Amino acid sequence: MRKVFILEFILAAHVVFCILIEMQSVIFPIQQKLVDLDNVGPVKKNSHANHNSYFDLFGFFGLCIWLILKYFFEGFRFNSLLIMAAYTFFFFDRALQFADKILCQVAAVLTILYIWTLISYPVYEFPKATGKYRTCYKKIKLHDTYQSDASVYYPCVDNKQEDIKYKWLPNNKFAKQLYEISVLQTKWVPSEWVFDIGLGFLNFINFTASVEQPLLKEELDVIIFSHGFSQHRNAYTALCQQLASEGYVVFSLQHYELVYPWDIKATKIYNTGNYPETIEKYQKIRSSHLKWRTEQVQQLINTLKSNQIKDVFFDFKPLSINLIGHSFGGATVLRVAQEVNVDSVIAYDPWLFPFTQEQMHKQVKSRTLILSKDKVRVKQECFDPKLLKDFLDFNTSIEHYKIKGLDHAYPVDLTYLIAAEMVLIGELRNDDNVFKINSLINSLTSKFLQQKLFSIEENKLFC
Repeated sequence: MRKVFILEFILAAHVVFCILIEMQSVIFPIQQKLVDLDNVGPVKKNSHANHNSYFDLFGFFGLCIWLILKYFFEGFRFNSLLIMAAYTFFFFDRALQFADKILCQVAAVLTILYIWTLISYPVYEFPKATGKYRTCYKKIKLHDTYQSDASVYYPCVDNKQEDIKYKWLPNNKFAKQLYEISVLQTKWVPSEWVFDIGLGFLNFINFTASVEQPLLKEELDVIIFSHGFSQHRNAYTALCQQLASEGYVVFSLQHYELVYPWDIKATKIYNTGNYPETIEKYQKIRSSHLKWRTEQVQQLINTLKSNQIKDVFFDFKPLSINLIGHSFGGATVLRVAQEVNVDSVIAYDPWLFPFTQEQMHKQVKSRTLILSKDKVRVKQECFDPKLLKDFLDFNTSIEHYKIKGLDHAYPVDLTYLIAAEMVLIGELRNDDNVFKINSLINSLTSKFLQQKLFSIEENKLFC
C-alpha cells in the first residue's frame, strides 16, 4: 500500500493555481481573463496594483505556511526540491515582470515534473507480517563492552490489545551516514543539505507493533540480526517483524562504526584511482570494525546462554540461536560462525572485503545459507565478486544461491521507502518487484531456519 503525503498535493495545487493566474494573459490572449478584479465592482485608481499586492501576499505567505507544515508534519522528500525551485522561478518572474512569462513557464514545467514524481515515486507502507502470532517491539540496552542498543521484535500474548506506532529512525544521523557513504564510493555527490532535505520524511516514518506484552512462551528460538553498513537497528523492521510473527525472538543490534573514519575530502574509494595503499588502509579500518561487530554478537550470544538477558529483557530460555545479517552484517555473522557454533547462519549478499586472508580460508562451524545477487553492478575493488568465490571454495558445506533480480540493497526497508530513487542512483535495477523479492527472501529465510525444502517455484528463481 502506498503512503500518502497530503501536503505534497496541497503544495502542488497551490503553485498550479498561482501559475494559472499569473499566466492567464498567455494562456488566454484573446478571451476574458480568468480573474480580472479591475472590472469587478466600482473602478478604483489603484485596483490593479492592489490585486497584484494581494496576489503576491497570497502566493508568498501561502508558500511559507505549506512548507512549514510540510517540514513539521511530513518532512521533505527529494522531489520537494522541484516544487521549491518552481516557487523560486515563479516569484522571480513576478519580481522581474518578463513579458513572455518565461520564468513562470519554467515554474510550470517543474511543477508538472513534481506532480509526475508524486505519482511515479511512491513510498510504500511496510507489509503486514503474515505469521500467526502478534508481535511486540522493545528497545533495550545491553550490558556489554559497547553498551549496545538493540531492537527486539518478539511474539507476544494476544489479549486483543491495540497496536501503537514506533518511530522507524532511532536517531537523526541517518541522512548524514548515507551522504558519507555516497561520498566514499561515488565520484560526484550533491551537497549534504540535499540529503538532509530529501530524506527528511524518514523522520516521520513509523511502524506498528503491539503495546508491550509478555513473551508468547518461556522457551523460544532466537535470531540475532546484524545490519548492513551505514544502516541501523530498525532498518530491517519488515523482515524482523515477519520472523517474530512466526515465533522467533529477533535481537537487531546497533553497530557503531563510523562511515567515514578519516578526512572526508582526503580519500574516495571508487574504481578510478583505487591506489593499493588506499585500499589497504581502507581494508584494515573495516577489518577493525568487523572485529567490533563480531564482539557485539558474541557477547549477546554469551548473554543469552548464561540467562543474563533477563536483566534487560524477559526471563526466557533460547531453544536455538540463529544469526542473520546483510552486507557488512552478512560478513559479521559469517565471521562469528567461524568462532562460535550456533544453530544456523544466513547471510544476504555478504560484503567480505573486511576479511583478512586467514579469515577467508577459515571454515564456518554452523549450517549456513548465503543468498547473493545475480549480477555485479558496482565496479569497485572493495566489492570484488571473487571474494565470495574464494570464501566458498574453502567452505564447500555452505548452501549458496544467486537469485534472479536480487540487488545488493535487499532486504533493507529503504527498498519500500525510496525504491524509485534507488533505481535512479543504481542501487536497484527496477522498483516493480520490491514486494516480490522481499517476500521471496522472507520465505527462503523461514524455510532454511525450519530446515524445510525450497519450493519448485523458488528453485526456478535461482541462477
